[in-house]
Amino acid sequence: MVRMLITRYPQTPLLRGRYSKFLCIFVMDNYIYWLIIELNIYLTWTLIMTTVSLLSIAETERESGIHRDTLRVWERRYGFPAPLRNERGERAYTDGQLNRLRLLKQLLDCGMRPAKIIHLDENTLRQLANQLNETTPVPALVDSLLEALIVGPRRSLEQQLEELLQKNGLRNFLIEVVAPMNHAVGDAWFSGRIGVLDEHYYSEVVIRLLNAELSRMSKNSGYPRVLLTTLPGEQHGIGLLMAACMLCLEGAETFSLGVQTPLDEIVRGAVESQCNIVGLSCSEYMNRRTISSQLVRLRKLLPAKTSIWAGGSGVSKIQYLPTNIQLFAELHQIPSAIEAVKNKVI
Repeated sequence: MVRMLITRYPQTPLLRGRYSKFLCIFVMDNYIYWLIIELNIYLTWTLIMTTVSLLSIAETERESGIHRDTLRVWERRYGFPAPLRNERGERAYTDGQLNRLRLLKQLLDCGMRPAKIIHLDENTLRQLANQLNETTPVPALVDSLLEALIVGPRRSLEQQLEELLQKNGLRNFLIEVVAPMNHAVGDAWFSGRIGVLDEHYYSEVVIRLLNAELSRMSKNSGYPRVLLTTLPGEQHGIGLLMAACMLCLEGAETFSLGVQTPLDEIVRGAVESQCNIVGLSCSEYMNRRTISSQLVRLRKLLPAKTSIWAGGSGVSKIQYLPTNIQLFAELHQIPSAIEAVKNKVI
C-alpha cells in the first residue's frame, strides 16, 4: 500500500512569480519518496525525486536508547517524534528524528526535563550537548586518540592503542585508556562529531585487542565463577570484554554468552555452569528504566545464592534496587569486590 500527500510548495499562490511548486510525499517499502513538481508559466513540469530510509520503532529504540513506550508517550503528549506510517500502518522514523532523539537522550541523562527541550531543533540541542561536554574535561591522551579517529588515518588509531596496551599493561590500559575513550567516543557520536562508521571501527579495534589478551590468559578454574552477558536489547559488547579481562586478572573464572541473552537463558546458564555471579554490562545507549526493570526481574528468577553485578554508564544513576544486586560505576571497583567475595569463603 502506498500513502501519499500532495501539497503546494512553498505555500504561495499558484503562478506567483514565474512558477509554483507542489510537493508530493509518499511512503512505500519503508522509504520516503519526495517528489517536487514544478509548474512554470509555460505549463511544463520539472520532477525531482529523492528517497530517505525509515527506521522501525524497535530500531529507533535501539539506536536512540529511548524506550519505545516513551516514544509513544512523547508522541501523544508533545507531538514529537511524529512518525510516518509504513504500508502496514506501523510507525516509521526518519534519520533526522533519530538524530534529535539521540541528543535528547544525552541531555536527559544530564538531568534536563523533556518538556523543556523536546521542542528545540537539532542545532539548538547540539549546542546544549556541546556545552555540557565542554564542562567535562577530556584527558589529553584521550583527546589525541579521538582526533586520530575523527581525522585519520585510521591505522594511526590502531597503532596508538596497541602501543598503549604494551606500555601500560592490560589493567591500566583498561582503566586509563579504554574506559575514558569509550565515554569520549559515545559523546562524540551523540553530538554528531563522528558517525556510525567511526564508532564501529573503534569498537572493532578494541574488541580485537582485548580478545587477543584474553586468549593469552590462563583458562584454569578459578573463583568466583562469573557468567557474563548483556540484557535483552543491549547490543554493545565492549563492556563485557573489559569486565572479562579485569575478572581474569583477579583470578576469576568467566563464561561469556555474548550480548542480548534472554533472561530465562541467563538463569539457565548460571545454574548449569554453577556460577556464583551473573555479570551484566549496561551501556548509556539503553534506557535506565528498562535496565532497572530487567535487573529486578532477573533477581527474582535467579537462585538467591547467585549475585548480580551490573556495571557500565547505563547503571550510573540507578538507585533503590533489591539486595544482592551490586552496581559498578567504574572498572577499578572490580578487584576489591572480588577480594570481598573470596574473603567470605575463607
